[in-house]
Amino acid sequence: MPNRIDQPLSESLESGDGFVAPRYRSGQRSADALLEAGRALLVDISYEALSINDLCGEAGLTKGAFYRRFESKDAFFHALQRLALDDAQRIQQELVESMKRTGDTPATLAESAHAVVEAMRLWHLRHCGVIRASLQRRDHTSDGWQPIKEFARGFVKDVAAHLLRLPELRRNKRAPERLTVAFQTVIATMINAALNDPGPLRLADAAMTQALAEMLTLYVANTPHVSR
Repeated sequence: MPNRIDQPLSESLESGDGFVAPRYRSGQRSADALLEAGRALLVDISYEALSINDLCGEAGLTKGAFYRRFESKDAFFHALQRLALDDAQRIQQELVESMKRTGDTPATLAESAHAVVEAMRLWHLRHCGVIRASLQRRDHTSDGWQPIKEFARGFVKDVAAHLLRLPELRRNKRAPERLTVAFQTVIATMINAALNDPGPLRLADAAMTQALAEMLTLYVANTPHVSR
């Protein structure tokens, strides 16, 4: 699973919603520098505290360069959020394709859970500033947290459907419900880490993947008998 977006950041953005796609390589470099600066700054400061002067200073560009690419600070944030969601879509597609390629020896639930949780952790780590800013904006605008929330629902539904085809879960009638709850716990833990970084496990720790993957595996596979 790739740990970063290899193509230039602005390459996947199209003109619209306050963004003007660059026509030349120099404009692309400026747009990329601003987007990289925004992702870096939002790791340490809130969306409200972020200023265009901060962005331009971090990117080594003028305010004129900013306004040639972005109509406003909100348009700039929407571009960052689109990039984060595009990255999430890429991860979802790669996970699903990987789970489809079972070969002669299908992956175990533990192996699949580790791959899924690791991909999720790396996404939250890459975009933690955007995640935090999206949550901060949810009380002020309808497009703050909602796009990420809606994507997460689709991600869980799609990935869970493929996990349920694993031999260990095919006859487990409670697996669908328990898998949904397990994903809720995994996502909530990662969002809390992006917001507060409380520890003892942090997004930057690979141990978070191991712990949450083990939790998911144990909770989903070991369904207790319910007496009636």
